[in-house]
Amino acid sequence: MLSLDLLTINEDLRNREDLAEIFWKAFEYFPDGVWRETSFVGNLNVRFDLEIRLDEVFHGAFIFSHLLRRIRKMKDLLRIEDLLLGVTHDPVIVMYYRFDVDRFRQIVDIVHDYVSDDVGLISLFETDEGVFPRIAAHGLGHSLGLKHHAQPLDLMYIGLLHGSPISINGFCEECKGKLNKRRSPE
Repeated sequence: MLSLDLLTINEDLRNREDLAEIFWKAFEYFPDGVWRETSFVGNLNVRFDLEIRLDEVFHGAFIFSHLLRRIRKMKDLLRIEDLLLGVTHDPVIVMYYRFDVDRFRQIVDIVHDYVSDDVGLISLFETDEGVFPRIAAHGLGHSLGLKHHAQPLDLMYIGLLHGSPISINGFCEECKGKLNKRRSPE
């Protein structure tokens, strides 16, 4: 069974029990025997990389690559063996360029989740509390090798937050099969 270490980022310590509860609810989407426990390792207070404006309101924001580098550094400093997941309510953005017809355009997107097999981050910025466990389950699915679905099939739908309602409030049979391979023998 797997363990998860949570590192909050710029969060009030009173919220840590609420965040742990989110992940216990997310674990319910997985087959028994995949996740064992979650541990809170601390809060990282970090200066924002920049300020963004959304709907006439200014927010401090993190640049995705910078924040991920900080989380990896904390994993090394704390000598954490398990998955270390940074969780914040602040916006995390990624910037890239795309060629449109005759010129390059700079694109700025909000990142809600990125999880690999060793580290990750989840931003709960501008999301409803009811979907927090689904976002967490989606990200944890990535940590176990699940890929996005292009169609609104299950929790691994690429447009989980902004797309169509999903067909299954959980993982599809194919995803469950992959997750069952990660289970500990009972």
